[in-house]
Parts: sequence; structure tokens; C-alpha cells
Amino acid sequence: MRVALLGAKGQLGTDLWLTRPSAWEVVPLGRSELDVTSRSQVLEVLGSLKPQIILNTTAYVKVDAAEENPEEAFAVNAAGVKNLADAACDLGAILVHFSTDYVFDGAKGRQRTPYTEEDPPRPLNLYGLSKYAGELIVQNYLSRYYLVRVASLYGRAGARGKGGNFVYTILKKARAGEKLKVVNDIYMSPTYTLDAARQVWRLLLEGYPFGTYHVTNAGYCTWYEFAIHILRYAGLEAEIEPVKHTAFPAKARRPGWSPLASVKGLRLRSWQEALKDFMTQIQHA
Repeated sequence: MRVALLGAKGQLGTDLWLTRPSAWEVVPLGRSELDVTSRSQVLEVLGSLKPQIILNTTAYVKVDAAEENPEEAFAVNAAGVKNLADAACDLGAILVHFSTDYVFDGAKGRQRTPYTEEDPPRPLNLYGLSKYAGELIVQNYLSRYYLVRVASLYGRAGARGKGGNFVYTILKKARAGEKLKVVNDIYMSPTYTLDAARQVWRLLLEGYPFGTYHVTNAGYCTWYEFAIHILRYAGLEAEIEPVKHTAFPAKARRPGWSPLASVKGLRLRSWQEALKDFMTQIQHA
């Protein structure tokens, strides 16, 4: 089995590469090898490689910047996905595409239940809208696909598009002796990219039915609660204050509630277990 792994140097792409099946040929492709916004390049490179599976971890992830540069967000998150869908059609390949909890509006917070694969998306911001557009392209142009929604990712490689991740930011500020102010009214499902990567390979190796899947660590918390656990597992003490999201003015509206859960039999360990393991790994690296 030949797999084209797009965005191989990113946070999720790195862990997909590290956990790749030994019996499969996985070809890592960075942006310098394949720019998804170039239709001709996508068709040429993938047409030459002829993968049976295309794993697309590329994304425009700058939520606030998307409000002022929607054309850039849609070029990657929608038009780029259409290029990949066309290539997958031509090759008869399976497309694995990643989306986000930001396709939801947070209204389910009134019920205090996570969003599942059965809930209809209603994005609040242009980033979420661009990701939802990508979802619609995958669902309407392909029959052989896995649409994988992930959320609040952190991993060893950090998010290249964001300059790190939340865990590294909290650790850096705490070690510098800075006072921390962390949002305590936005709920999400923190997810370790290593766990997400292993689950994605499981979908493929075990031949799960095609369709949409939520792949996140179990449970949910606020960013403040997440930060408290990061400090605890790191053995650090820091002054930390819970604040409302309005303390950090932003161009893009964000859902106040976006935990994800699967009703399709996918069960990942709790976010607390995953975070504790991640903290152990990076402290002994």
C-alpha cells in the first residue's frame, strides 16, 4: 500500500509519519514538494506517485487572520481540497482529510454534551467556514473518504502555522516566571497528536466504513483547566488567573463549547492520561 502523506512536517503529520505501518510505503510530502493550492502540481505529483491513500494534514489554521484574508484560508482549506479530491478520483485513491471542531457554533453547550458526527455544522467564523467548505467538497465529490475532525491539538513537533502549541506556550511562560491569564469559559477536547495519528491508521488498517469520524481524546475542559494540569504534570508552580475570553479581544468569534465525541465506536484515552504521557515524553527527551 502506497500512502502520500501531505503536510508531513506539521504537528499531526509528524506523528502520522512516526506511527506509520511498517508494511506500507508512506511518502512524506512537505509544501516544497506539493502545494495543494496548485492544481497542476497536485495532479502532476500525485499522478506520478500513484498512491492508494492520500492523507491530507495541510491546512490554513490562523483563525483571526482568516477574517482579513479569507481568500488565503479558502485557497488551502477549500480549493486545495478540491484539487486533492480530483486527484483521488483520477487515481481511485482513498482521501483522508482533517477538519476541526470550529465547524460548530457552540450552541450545544446549553445541553453540556459533546458534538458527535451526527450534529450539523454551523461555523461562526471564516476559518470554520473554510474548513466546512472543504468538508462539503470531500462529501460531495468522493465516496471513498475518511473525514476526520480533530480539536485543540498538541504534539512534539508543535504547530508550524501557529509557532508552537498551547502546552509549550504555558511551559515557556511559567518557566520565565510570567503571570498566566488563561481563558476559563471556552470548553474543548484537548487532543494529543500521537493518539490521533494512531487512531487514523487504525481506521485505515482495520477498514472502517468510509465517512466522518471524530478523533479526540475523551472528555473536555476549559483552557484554564488544561493549563492547570500542564503545570501539575510538569511539576511547575506559577501564578495563574482564570479569565473570560473577552479578556483577549479577537477578530474571529469562537465557539464557547466545542468538545467532540464519537458515536461510531472510536474510544481514545482521556485527555488527562494523554497529557500526562506527553509531559513525561517531552521532559525525558
